[in-house]
Amino acid sequence: MGWSFGQKLRYLRTGSQLTQAELAQRLQLASHAHVSNLETRRFTPSLDVILAVADVFAVRVEYLIREELPLQAAAEPVYQRTVSEAVEASAFGPNLSRLRGQAGLTQAQLAEQLGLASHAHVSFLESGQKQPSVDLVLRVADRFAVTVDQLLSASA
Repeated sequence: MGWSFGQKLRYLRTGSQLTQAELAQRLQLASHAHVSNLETRRFTPSLDVILAVADVFAVRVEYLIREELPLQAAAEPVYQRTVSEAVEASAFGPNLSRLRGQAGLTQAQLAEQLGLASHAHVSFLESGQKQPSVDLVLRVADRFAVTVDQLLSASA
């Protein structure tokens, strides 16, 4: 059984003895209902929310979005983050461009490999005009054999 983001969020929140309202405040969400909806999978988290959760609980993004990782993996050093390890959505585009270039791929070739409609999608991602979905972040990380956190690292 895979462990969803919502289950991991609840596990981290309760392990830190935070209420949904307290967590909502730390994540700068409108209300505790948003946290409840994330935990029960009624809402799909945006990449920005996932990054904020990773910051609050000092865990790697990889842990939060890979369903095959167990709940308890958050305690493993490999899935813990230090304050100096900045991850941000804006790092995705430049890192995608660098990885694509290193692999000698055109935008069209990469779009085809990722199942995207056209090379324009890759262009928009690389230029920061479009934010990737969580699913796309996972596919890109797998395609280039990097971790999600490396893909979103500002210092990569």
